[in-house]
Amino acid sequence: MLEKFAAIGGNIIRTGGQVNAVEPDWQGSFPTLAGEKETLTQILNHNESDIDDAYLEDFRTLKSQIQAYLEDVTDKGNHLFDSIELHRIQTYLGGRRKDRNNVEISGNYDLVKTLTDNVLDSVHWLTEKGVHFDRSFVDMPVGALWRRGHKPMKAQGLEYIESLRDYLRQHHGRIFTETTAEKLIKDGNQIIGIEARKANGAKVKIHTRHGVVLATGGFGANTKMLQQYNTYWDNIPDDIKTTNSPAMTGDGIRLGVQAGAELVGMGFSQMMPISDPKTGALFTGSIVTPSNFVFVNKEGHRFVNEFESRDVLSKAALEQKDGMLYIIADENIKALAMNTSEDKINQELADGTLLKADTLEALAEKLNIDPTTFVDTINRYNHFVDEGHDEDFNKNTFDLKIEKAPFYATPRKPAVHHTMGGLRINTQAQVIDVEGQVIEGLYAAGEVAGGIHAGNRLGGNALADIFTFGRIAGQSVATHLITGK
Repeated sequence: MLEKFAAIGGNIIRTGGQVNAVEPDWQGSFPTLAGEKETLTQILNHNESDIDDAYLEDFRTLKSQIQAYLEDVTDKGNHLFDSIELHRIQTYLGGRRKDRNNVEISGNYDLVKTLTDNVLDSVHWLTEKGVHFDRSFVDMPVGALWRRGHKPMKAQGLEYIESLRDYLRQHHGRIFTETTAEKLIKDGNQIIGIEARKANGAKVKIHTRHGVVLATGGFGANTKMLQQYNTYWDNIPDDIKTTNSPAMTGDGIRLGVQAGAELVGMGFSQMMPISDPKTGALFTGSIVTPSNFVFVNKEGHRFVNEFESRDVLSKAALEQKDGMLYIIADENIKALAMNTSEDKINQELADGTLLKADTLEALAEKLNIDPTTFVDTINRYNHFVDEGHDEDFNKNTFDLKIEKAPFYATPRKPAVHHTMGGLRINTQAQVIDVEGQVIEGLYAAGEVAGGIHAGNRLGGNALADIFTFGRIAGQSVATHLITGK
């Protein structure tokens, strides 16, 4: 394995760690939240004429499943519903987007089906490799649209990297750090190796009997490349922040293009609406699940359905003054925040990435917001939680009210998070060239590949993609010997 940085981990160690996977027996042991049945009813009312033919059979199956669930008067009907078809349709509809030129994109059905059919096996595989998932709750990252997140016990994605690194070492795999891939070695239409360079300038040439897997991530840390391909956002400024590792500069895409690969969906990128305004980091402040999200702008008003997709949230945030929002929480909600300890909270308060006050009025003053406006906003939101319906923005899933002191505010601003486009692949993770033919011996998995998430990725689907197509790529490269020398 080649890694251009001094340490492995890439973007995975910067994630929240959630893997979206449908596991009804586990999910069904948790009660439904207010508004979740309303989401299912909206799907029932969705016009079939709006669904692509490839997805239509799954959509009809899903409607039958939802109808049966909503008609269930037993206790089971009050617990969380999920199905592979729901995951598939949400991935499809959640990713279907039009760019500024009115060109529509949606996820390739075969790839989306492969993802949603096989991701639970990926969770089981990770468990076998030593990852310990927290089974005490069903997680849901921002923009996931549904609760199906499997989250490791350790913070962020560290447990994945540690477990897989240990497995690789136990099976005598080699990791070359500070080694940058520069060129794929090609013989006809077959990839037979790779040329790379060490940090000290020494050249490395590796020949392979099986092929090469590109798992380099996207180009979220390459602003010029983002600007070059962008057809979705009105503007990507030069000083845009990113949640990504600085390693994410599009290396794998460049290598694939040199080998003749076709690109798909390159004009679409995703912004994370809840990033640190100064650094782009994800995990400063107090980050909670979307059912407990309350966003206010600098005027103290809510401005969006906080349960929406990431691009919708980001666009709404960018329309606010300075592109800023504050996530508001109380003590009960803070207790459920991601990767939060008292030591971390105290450090965040000292750094100014989190603000705290004993009353809502005092918190408003710290935010330079009119206290009356702010308190009215929070009281109105609490009323919606009681009623299970948001009259202002139709947020349709709620959990807790904001009512127990002390109160907290986390400043947030959108930052580049995920690049949707990449190398075209098939269901075996083989890279496809511009003529529509397989490039023998070349495979791609994760963010370097395009075609799955289309114009917008659901929260929790990145790691689902990485591990599922990563496993498929590994299986493919192990079983398909190339004929090149």
